[in-house]
Amino acid sequence: MKRVAAADLGIDAVQAQRMILLPDIDWVEIPGGDFVFQEGERRSLPTFYMARYPVTNAHYRTFIDAGGYRDERWWRDLVRPEPEESRFPQANRPRTNVDWYEAVAFSRWLSEQLGYEVRLPTEEEWERAARGHDGHQYPWGARYQTGYANIDEKDTKAGEWYLGQTTAVGVYGHASSAEGVLDLSGNVWEWCLNKYDRPDELAADTSGDWRVLRGGSWLNPPSYARGSQRFTFAPSDRYFDYGFRLVSSVPVA
Repeated sequence: MKRVAAADLGIDAVQAQRMILLPDIDWVEIPGGDFVFQEGERRSLPTFYMARYPVTNAHYRTFIDAGGYRDERWWRDLVRPEPEESRFPQANRPRTNVDWYEAVAFSRWLSEQLGYEVRLPTEEEWERAARGHDGHQYPWGARYQTGYANIDEKDTKAGEWYLGQTTAVGVYGHASSAEGVLDLSGNVWEWCLNKYDRPDELAADTSGDWRVLRGGSWLNPPSYARGSQRFTFAPSDRYFDYGFRLVSSVPVA
């Protein structure tokens, strides 16, 4: 987390006892160029930057504490719910129990704080980060390997592991993508920006049209955690295995 002294912001001595905490995002450069999308289609993307980890409970708490649910600026063309507690509340675990609207509102708020745009990934960006240029099915390669993701291995006898809950982000460091992004398979499903049936539609609206989730979760077998697997739910749905991560199109350190 990036700590900003209150005095540095020009506020008075009474308020100077407070500190403002902003999420410190670990950005990974995803080089542009051609890549394999879905079942062999060649597409191209410019260079972008993806967060190494999903947004954590600690990250999301800053949005709540800053009054994010009360500020109309972050909720334009969105449905605003009351915040719900994360099922697994430890600070370094992925933030769960957030819907698509909340993920977008958080990204708008954080963009304002950081001074550059951050947002949800499109599913093209998400899949490029998860599958590399060559389109392998898992971040680490062509086949699932036991112990490489927080999923339900027992359901399909893919292995002996089923933890039945999220894990702290970054635990599966040996299972990174080609560029070093973690937790792209399993742990939590991750909201993407676009609509499921009309992937070219990215803008926020209150239509209720279903949005895309990617990556599988601790609750699912290996097939759901493949980089090409598309999943969808209503943007207002909140579950204990839904989370999100961020991308940026601007060069960030």
